[in-house]
Amino acid sequence: MSNIRPTLGPLPTPSWHRPFLRYLDGDQGGDGGEKKPETGGDSDLEKARAEAEKWKALSRKNEEQAKANAEKAKKFDELEEANKTEQEKLLARAEAAEKKLADREAKDAAAATAAEVAKEKGVPVSALRGSTKEELEAHADELLAILPKKDPAPSAAGQGEGEQIKTGDMSVEDIVSAATAR
Repeated sequence: MSNIRPTLGPLPTPSWHRPFLRYLDGDQGGDGGEKKPETGGDSDLEKARAEAEKWKALSRKNEEQAKANAEKAKKFDELEEANKTEQEKLLARAEAAEKKLADREAKDAAAATAAEVAKEKGVPVSALRGSTKEELEAHADELLAILPKKDPAPSAAGQGEGEQIKTGDMSVEDIVSAATAR
């Protein structure tokens, strides 16, 4: 007989197969024919199982801690988002209030300028159009050119001269005729 023992056939390729490694079966390999003495098989097996259980327990503990941390991180992110949203709301409100105030101030300044030009030129404020003082003055000049000139009001000279009407001396007809006689 030969020294080579028959094998069950080629070994299946493992999922971690590395083609550069050579797998040997039995005594054909490079351990020089030396066999390691068996050490208490049951005690080594029990030690390995205990070690595996220890690592499984640690793994489970780490997974639980990771889940707890993930929940806390999620809550923190939600809170941060809520605060950010609240801050954005407050910022938007402040910007809207500032814009409204600036619009109000601009409108008041334009109204004051229009009133000043209307007083200087003698035209109604409601008739003036323009946004700057120069535009308002130019429009007021155009309106003055279009509008007819007013005649000067009659003077009060000669008024009140003549007979003085005494109370009780004249009737209503006498007062009317005296007033129209002038």
